[in-house]
Amino acid sequence: VTACPLAGVCRDEVFDVTPYAKSCARFLLGHPDVQDFGRKFKVAFSGCKEHACGLVTMHDMGGIAVKRMEDGKERRGFELYVGGGLGAVPHQAKLFDSFLPEEELLPTTQAIARVFARLGEKDIRSRARIKFLVAKLGIDEFRRLVLEERKVMPEDPRWMAYLPEVRKYQEKPLKKSMPLNGEERPEGFEQWYETNVYPQRQEGYVVATINLPLGDLSSWQTRKLADLARRFTGENVRITVEQNILFRWVSESDLPELYRELQGLGLSDPGAGSIVDITACPGTDTCKLGIASSRGLAGEIRTRLATKFSEMDEAVKNLRVKISGCFNSCGQHHISDIGFYGTSRTIGGRKVAHFQVLLGGKWQENA
Repeated sequence: VTACPLAGVCRDEVFDVTPYAKSCARFLLGHPDVQDFGRKFKVAFSGCKEHACGLVTMHDMGGIAVKRMEDGKERRGFELYVGGGLGAVPHQAKLFDSFLPEEELLPTTQAIARVFARLGEKDIRSRARIKFLVAKLGIDEFRRLVLEERKVMPEDPRWMAYLPEVRKYQEKPLKKSMPLNGEERPEGFEQWYETNVYPQRQEGYVVATINLPLGDLSSWQTRKLADLARRFTGENVRITVEQNILFRWVSESDLPELYRELQGLGLSDPGAGSIVDITACPGTDTCKLGIASSRGLAGEIRTRLATKFSEMDEAVKNLRVKISGCFNSCGQHHISDIGFYGTSRTIGGRKVAHFQVLLGGKWQENA
């Protein structure tokens, strides 16, 4: 179960989906009704509809936070989607319910799991994801089966037990917030601040993105980064689907010093979330399914674009590039502006690695 890495601090979120994602994970882990799937079942939560956030519509099941007024009271719920996925045959998730009340989240998830376990493909691995079941039945019939299942399920006190804790959930900053005023700023700081720092909705605090080229981090860098986390942000660290690390609840006044420390670790690259922040799967480096070197291509493109980054038009800077070593879309090439995936062609009687190029995938609006 995953959620938007900015959940709880995002300026545009409807509400913090973090405690719902945690509760859903705890509920599903080891549950008898999720032990008989043909293949994996990935769940995502997003705090808003317009940004990439949790990439809900490329998941087996996902919820986007929504609120509405009922009898003069504000109610929380989720716009629930089901049946998404990338892979060799990408499917956009279908809308299951435009407003699923929060108290129905866990029982409905359980009902969906039961239907998938009962009717999903078991023998042909390539068709054993829920997206194929939803496509086969149609979303209306799938919804009917799930709602019928929901009616006959025995009541479980865990469905509601977590809700009182949701309202209490709150991350605690390590330090008191201080504005970034006259602190001396190291060389390169301004460019890094522009691309790698996100002002939280909590005044005086920011999220600092540590950009990891190719998603790589050595053991000594990891230990040093853990020391920096203890010093600047406490336990408020998250990882992103774009292979970066976020320090949350950083006091603005600490940013110059944090940047100096990251420079010493070789982790102060700007350009997070930009055209030079390329996502690539392992490809032929370590994956037995890899056909082409996705990491090799990503590294070369990054090297060439980085020298021109400061001169690029803003629209070009904000393009996303994602690369997979084969057609399975582990690098999520379908939802990027420019996507590559590995394939092979026969040239002169030999198999030669190539890349197919895709254009115009959508990263925003939850993919």
